[in-house]
Amino acid sequence: MKINWIQQCASLVVAGAILGAVGGCSRHEHAAETGEHTGHDHGENREAKTAQITVFGESHEIFVEHPLVVAGTPARFVTHVTDLKTLEPRREGAVRFQLRLGQEAHIELVEKTPTRAGIYEAMLTFPKPGDWNVALVVPGDKGEKTIGFPPVKVFADAQAVEHAETPEPPEGIRFLKEQQWRVRAGTEIVGSRKLVEQLRLPANVAARPGALAQVTTPLAGRLLLPPGKPMPLIGDEVEAGQVLALIQPSLSEAGARLVEAEGEMVRARLALEQADAAFKRIQTLAKVEAKSVRELEEVEFALKTAQARYDVALALQSTYRQVSTNLSAHSGAMAQPVVELRSPITGTITAQSGAAVGEYITTDKAVFTVLDAATVFIEARVPEISVGRLAATKGASYELPDRTGQFTAITGDGLGRLVFLGIQVDPATRTVPLVYEVRNTSQRLRVGQSVILYVETDRAESALAIPNEAIVEEGGRPIAFVQVGGETFQKRDLTLGIRDGNWVQILSGIREGERVVTQGAYAVRLASVSSAIPSHGHAH
Repeated sequence: MKINWIQQCASLVVAGAILGAVGGCSRHEHAAETGEHTGHDHGENREAKTAQITVFGESHEIFVEHPLVVAGTPARFVTHVTDLKTLEPRREGAVRFQLRLGQEAHIELVEKTPTRAGIYEAMLTFPKPGDWNVALVVPGDKGEKTIGFPPVKVFADAQAVEHAETPEPPEGIRFLKEQQWRVRAGTEIVGSRKLVEQLRLPANVAARPGALAQVTTPLAGRLLLPPGKPMPLIGDEVEAGQVLALIQPSLSEAGARLVEAEGEMVRARLALEQADAAFKRIQTLAKVEAKSVRELEEVEFALKTAQARYDVALALQSTYRQVSTNLSAHSGAMAQPVVELRSPITGTITAQSGAAVGEYITTDKAVFTVLDAATVFIEARVPEISVGRLAATKGASYELPDRTGQFTAITGDGLGRLVFLGIQVDPATRTVPLVYEVRNTSQRLRVGQSVILYVETDRAESALAIPNEAIVEEGGRPIAFVQVGGETFQKRDLTLGIRDGNWVQILSGIREGERVVTQGAYAVRLASVSSAIPSHGHAH
């Protein structure tokens, strides 16, 4: 990875903010924990040999540091206890150490409270040499949990310890427990699972047809409100048919509209008569095979279209005539008739004209816009070369831009359904439309919003996989961090395969059974490049 000096400095600053606050300590302070010697001993600088233990129970991770043990001599076991559910240190409560050699009766030692958050410093004495079985019993809300350790070798005397091989600690990135607790670092065991490859498509949220309505006035006039009702505001929920406002038109406006409607009706009637005459002529010629069936169908369609336009013009003329008559009848009265503006659908008011009560409103501007977003469409375009890869079920999920890694299923659990997969390829984009209908009662999706759509393909296999949040990009390549010890991590370069929602196939880089960092991976990466992290020891 190539990092310029600015990026390096930025990483160190961030690492210091995230990690450095927990601090480190000198070699001497660490020695106080484990009982190792750092001073001069007969003119020689001798260090005690130490060992580390990392074990995972059902509910807790245990990390222990201790010197090599001599029979009959107390040894300090610095024991770090992490709650695997909360990823926090155990801050209070007793734990019990159980020691057993072979079939002999076990020895039990109770540590009533941690010396500091997550850390118990138990002085354990093993009466005899040998390979001892050690377990830690951790009480909890759901009873006691017993976590067994690997056998602890107890030596007969200090001379035996001196000649013993020093256990090699795992090599890798040093990331102390206090630092892990601070960023809530967590791991998961890597295993195989069934993966279905998913096609990743940019998509948009759109209103369903008929779910977006603009309320306009058929006549210009003064804007009024129903008696005792307030002005509807943006965000108000309205019902279909609900009266939102009133328009009080003027007599001159109604008369002008009546004249327009009557003129349109005359034009529509003439067009209908012309279409009828053309139809009858072609029909007569078609009977003697002078005209084709196709020509007859075309004039028949033209006749039906002309009839429909005439019917609409006639209805509009009748409406305006009635309004004009009512206005004329009330022109001398105190109260003039009004036109009600009703919401055509149930939904939420998303826009309004901003006109004040009593203001003159024209017909060319929507007074209110109502949107029903309880159900929306998610629309995407599928490249033509990928259409054939889609699975028969077309199972899908979506990801919101502000919730990366969180996938919401569309199909399969009643949340939505496939509406349409295009049967035509767009000649310009070489794509076909793909539309899903999604229930949106929680209003998580907003019309016009961009989302990522994941659609199942016909490729499925059982494969080694890790969660997407375990993958960190470094220098344009994917990496992950594997925990090889309680406070030691290794960086692994990954070769990725297919993706299935939040899971990614691992072709190389991690082995089954290893523990990969799924929470706090970026903090571990900072630890790998930062000199701010202490190379050894704790601040206990």
